[in-house]
Parts: sequence; structure tokens; C-alpha cells
Amino acid sequence: MSRARSSAYWAANRYADEAAEPPALAPLKDLPAAAGARFKALRTGLLALDGVAETVRYMGVTWRWAWEYGVGNRKLCWIHVVGDELAATFTMSDAEEDRLARAGRVPADIKQALETGQRTGPLKWCWISLDDRRSVDTFLRLAARKAGWLAERPPVQRAPRLRARRQPDASGDEPE
Repeated sequence: MSRARSSAYWAANRYADEAAEPPALAPLKDLPAAAGARFKALRTGLLALDGVAETVRYMGVTWRWAWEYGVGNRKLCWIHVVGDELAATFTMSDAEEDRLARAGRVPADIKQALETGQRTGPLKWCWISLDDRRSVDTFLRLAARKAGWLAERPPVQRAPRLRARRQPDASGDEPE
């Protein structure tokens, strides 16, 4: 799957122009019928998950435009339209990967994505091709599990920044 990470692969992103945000439904009309139908099934399935929202976002010169799905401020996955095909990137923490393994048999497509994923810090970044309806359905089952896991955890709260208390000057007056 190294092809998925090469600059030549990402250069084929159908929506490469940073200045031209594609409409959320653009792949339905821009892709061949079979790929468009897979995009529709994928998008419909992801948006049907409780709390999942969609954003079409420019992700820099490598990924370019991607469809980002998240639960609150937590990211579920990114859908890429590369040439006439679809792919997804998703992250997995060690705890999520362990939980997935304990749930039973992991489908071969997902297992391969996990094995070839790239670790950065606490997350493994995984890529999967969505080149047929079976792979879309498999990915949607994983996305449903992950969305449920994301919804279980409270959102990350940042500690408030403490401001230094102003000290009175030598005369005892508070500064203004």
C-alpha cells in the first residue's frame, strides 16, 4: 500500500485547487457511476451515525481537499477522491486497536490498513481503498464502532490559563 502514501498518488486528487472548495456532493456528479454510488453510500452511512458531522476541508498540499467526518471535535475519518476512486484515512489509538481485536474477527481490509498504518505519537494513521461496495460496507462498520467509542469519552478540556495576579506597587496602590 505504499502507493497510497506517495506524492504521485496524492497528486491525482480530483479536487486539487486550494482556492476552489468542492461542494459536498460534487463527487456524485464528478465520479463515474459506480464510484459515485459508493461515495453516496459512504457519505449517507457516515452521516447517519449519531453525532457525526461532515466538513469539506483543504488539508494541505499533500491531501488537498478531503471530506472530514468527526464526532464533536474528534476526527472519525477523512474521505479522499483520488482520480476516479475513493479512499479513507482513519486513526486508531492502541486502546481502540485492542478493543477492535477483542470484538472478534477483524476484516482483512481493516487488518491490512492497521498493519501498514503509520504511527505518529499516540495514533496510527491508516489508509484503506474503497474500490468496491464490500470495502465501503466494511469501512462503515468500523466507522460505526469508532464513532461509538469517540462518543463514550468526554471531550478533552483544556485547563484554564492562569493569569499572574498584579502586585500593588510600593505605595500600596493597585496598578490600573
